[in-house]
Order: sequence, then structure tokens, then C-alpha cells
Amino acid sequence: MDTDVEAARVRDDAGGEHPTLFPMAEVSAVRPSPRSVCEALGLNWLAAQHLYQRKRLSFDPAAVASVTPAQEAELAFLGTLVTGGCDEGLLSKMLGGLRRPYAYRLDRLYYDWQKQCWQLLPRAEDYRERFEHWLDELVEHGEGARLESIGHSVRSAIRTLRSAMPW
Repeated sequence: MDTDVEAARVRDDAGGEHPTLFPMAEVSAVRPSPRSVCEALGLNWLAAQHLYQRKRLSFDPAAVASVTPAQEAELAFLGTLVTGGCDEGLLSKMLGGLRRPYAYRLDRLYYDWQKQCWQLLPRAEDYRERFEHWLDELVEHGEGARLESIGHSVRSAIRTLRSAMPW
């Protein structure tokens, strides 16, 4: 199991939530029902119940009136895989390296088909390092024309940004 993907897990405890200036907003917010989550995903209600019966979903969607953030993430994660076309065999394969409950944020990870495992998406901080590494490779391979093109694109982006500034 790749423990890096655990960073994409949604937790119901305070450890998985962001601090807020208005903590009562979380208490007073209306949580969605399992049916409304399924409808938003385009997931058939019977398919959601089947996920529970097959022990994929950790909670019975028919037994709860509203879902917690972790339950919503779990239903969305599994439901997206099902609506995306995963049959039972592929679902088993894709869930093989993950821990139950499958309350993972799809916007934070992706399935690497070549490695056949889930990977975290790069963070914004990682892009600079990757970009600099790419530039080093271009220099090493004598890709002057490509570097000139990149330089032109960067200068153009900076001009656009400066012209949009209010001062």
C-alpha cells in the first residue's frame, strides 16, 4: 500500500478539517443525503446499496439520513469509479492498494495505469522543481530553440499579468 495516498483521505475528526473563524458553520451546515450524493454523481441508488452489500462502502446508505464529510467522500470516490465503468473485477484491482473506508478525495490523487496504483497529484510547490528539472534537461540536450520559445511564453505571460494589475 502506498502511504502517500493517505494524505488524500477525508477524515471526520478534527485532524482532517481546516481551521475556521466560524466553527459554528460546520455544525449548522446541512449535510447532504446519500441519495442526493448519488444523484449528483449519476450513481444508481441500487448500485450504492450494492457497494455496501459487497463491503466496499463502509456504511449503509439506506440507513443514514445525511452523510458526514468522510462518508460523502467515500460515496463519491466509489461512485465515481462505478459510474466511470468499473465492473467488480476492475474495482477490486483498483481498490487493492487502498485502505477502507475509501474516503479519498479524487481531486488529490489519480490512478497510474502503468504502475497500477494510486498516486498523489503533484502539489503546487512541486511544479517549480519539476519545471527547473525540465529546463536543466533541455540545456543538457542543447534544446536552444525550445528554451527560446519557453522564454517568449514566459515574457508574454508576465506582460499580460502586469497589464492586468490595477496599479
